[in-house]
Amino acid sequence: MKTIAVVNHKGGVGKTTLTFNLARWLSTQKRTTLAVDNDPQANLTLSLLNGRSLLEANVLHAYENKPVVPQRVSENLYLLGSDITLATVAEKGFGVIYRLRELLQRLKRIEFAIPIEYVLIDCLPSIGYLHMAALNAADYVLIPIKPSPYALAGMNDLFSTIRRTRKRLNPHLKVLGIVLNQVDGRKPRLEQRLRSALKANFGRLVFNSRLNRRIHFEESPALHKGIVEFAPNGLSAMEFLSFASELMCRMDSPHNASDETRFRGKAVISHPLDSIFSRSQLGGET
Repeated sequence: MKTIAVVNHKGGVGKTTLTFNLARWLSTQKRTTLAVDNDPQANLTLSLLNGRSLLEANVLHAYENKPVVPQRVSENLYLLGSDITLATVAEKGFGVIYRLRELLQRLKRIEFAIPIEYVLIDCLPSIGYLHMAALNAADYVLIPIKPSPYALAGMNDLFSTIRRTRKRLNPHLKVLGIVLNQVDGRKPRLEQRLRSALKANFGRLVFNSRLNRRIHFEESPALHKGIVEFAPNGLSAMEFLSFASELMCRMDSPHNASDETRFRGKAVISHPLDSIFSRSQLGGET
């Protein structure tokens, strides 16, 4: 079982759409996949089910230390969903950060009849018990980032959180990579400068593939179909397949260790944002 937490403290970077499409694609590749909606907004749950009333396996039960069995969504795809009640985890004690990991360990051993190969955790855009629980349960962290003037602003905090989690809770946690997502192409200089800044600071952790902002990709969760099922011959599908192929290669490669040693100090971002994204450098783009 390989567990990936899809994480970014900033909202609106496309975490849920990316998680949904990865889950759908892996299941079509005959890889038994568990999607975990670790966000009280429950967007991943709504993408995989036709309505909240169909939710049978609520991840909240895991945090309450109650039995819960993932529900089958389709062939090779299972779900631990959520609803707004998941927000009550914030009111519980610190021990809840171990519950998700304990559940996945039980599923891995004997309690779930079908062996799960991949677990994808869609994380909420904030720091708290739910966020820590996901990092504690994961083998890998995948970071989608949207090109914007403030895209790098939270990266120091995010990597600091990952380092603390690795030191105190989960020493085997790896950063799988950073993927440029929702690239719309209307601000090419800003996007190029962001990519250059990411490469300068994070090296090979930055995916070579990128995911452009396209209507079909954004519509796919609402239609309950992955982009490869929905529009298999479109540009979005080709871009996604390129990214998915690179992601699978990275999980089988030790490349992360050499680059992550650069992030043990106090700071990750070495370039000040005002010098990277100043209006003069961008030719007045906003």
